[in-house]
Amino acid sequence: MDLYLVRHGETQENTDGIVQGWMDTKLNANGKVQALAAAESFNKPIDAIFSSDLQRSTHTANAFRKKYPDIPYFEDARLRERNFGDAQGTQSNKHGWEVFWASKDSVSIPNAETLNDFTARVNEFIESLKNLQYKKILIVTHGGTINRVHDIINKNHEFHAYGNASITHMRITI
Repeated sequence: MDLYLVRHGETQENTDGIVQGWMDTKLNANGKVQALAAAESFNKPIDAIFSSDLQRSTHTANAFRKKYPDIPYFEDARLRERNFGDAQGTQSNKHGWEVFWASKDSVSIPNAETLNDFTARVNEFIESLKNLQYKKILIVTHGGTINRVHDIINKNHEFHAYGNASITHMRITI
């Protein structure tokens, strides 16, 4: 199965260094341009489009939906970014890097989704894809979620910085 993972376009919160997590933020003007450019440059055959249900992802997905109007589209909350609890809405530079991207659950933010729970949620989504007939899937989601997918598929804990509206190809053997 081929997965094409698209990080949502830029938001004002991205440029302002605000922790978003489950905040339902919108694309800024640059993010809208990025989403259109990503869709225009993407020329792979796909069987379905899945998106996080948060606006920054659904608005990015809309650019691909216009290009592929006959392809089934689904929104799925399991594709959301990690819930960063009390850090959401605050400046990211007020928090240590390891607080957000630690590979262990022992480092956490108050009221945040644990890394284990985040991984389990994303893994549940990946496993659900294996029961579908789709073999080439475009997924519009968040940088942290793409990292979880990468870790689950490749069994490592390396952080990758995915740019806004970037497209990453991954293959799952079923």
